[in-house]
Amino acid sequence: MKNVRKVFIYGSDTHSTAAFMPRLMRALETAGIAVSDLLEEDVDMIIVVGGDGTFLRLLRDHEFPSVPIAGVNTGHLGFFMEFMPHELDSFIASVAAGDYTVHRHRPLMATVLHDEGKTDIYKGINDVVVRKNASSIVHLDLSIGSSYIERFSGDGLLISTPAGSTSYNYSLGGGIVDPRVSVIQVSPIAPMNTTSYRAFTSDVILPSDMTVKIEPEHRGSPGLIIVDGAEYRYDCFESISVAMAREEILLVRKTDYSYWSWVAQKFI
Repeated sequence: MKNVRKVFIYGSDTHSTAAFMPRLMRALETAGIAVSDLLEEDVDMIIVVGGDGTFLRLLRDHEFPSVPIAGVNTGHLGFFMEFMPHELDSFIASVAAGDYTVHRHRPLMATVLHDEGKTDIYKGINDVVVRKNASSIVHLDLSIGSSYIERFSGDGLLISTPAGSTSYNYSLGGGIVDPRVSVIQVSPIAPMNTTSYRAFTSDVILPSDMTVKIEPEHRGSPGLIIVDGAEYRYDCFESISVAMAREEILLVRKTDYSYWSWVAQKFI
């Protein structure tokens, strides 16, 4: 991979990150790697310091940049955070020498139609959740591609990427998906399945070129859209269409990275 000569650093505001930053700056200086205050065109890599929440904020704040991103984990679980603080010296040596790999992840793109034709577009590397604005059952019309599937009744629907399969999707009983498999997963959230309400009670796996469309039972109803944990409330929600975005996120990994070893370490 490319030898890194200039980086942009994005960190959380936690005490652990603040304590780590001086060490990181000294290591970069020793290795002859420049640090930019801005995400400029000549930046070779972004270093994110924190947890997965910090990584997700970086993507939102910088509109899903195409620069390789390396995560240093000063947070908790850290799916996207490949390196630990005690690995600082080997991490810097690896990126300086180009001794790393890049894994590609495609985010979801959610297009929300509301307020008589207005649209908002959101992107998420993990998932998109559709719920009601209040704590009550929601009735949602689900279509896949051009086919109407069902009127879902329950707490809501979640659409996730392979990267997001180990996040909220996992807690719903959805399947863990190897990120090398390009699919979209739709998972029901507390579905109702009675003589009055019929709905899928398990997740659905779709090819990455499909579009998932969700409409409230009564068009123009209030709705809550959650994209990678960020909430967007609508008083007049018409529909949301979710598909894979064209761009890719470039995630820096160690050359010996194994996804399933990581899964075994974190979940078993």
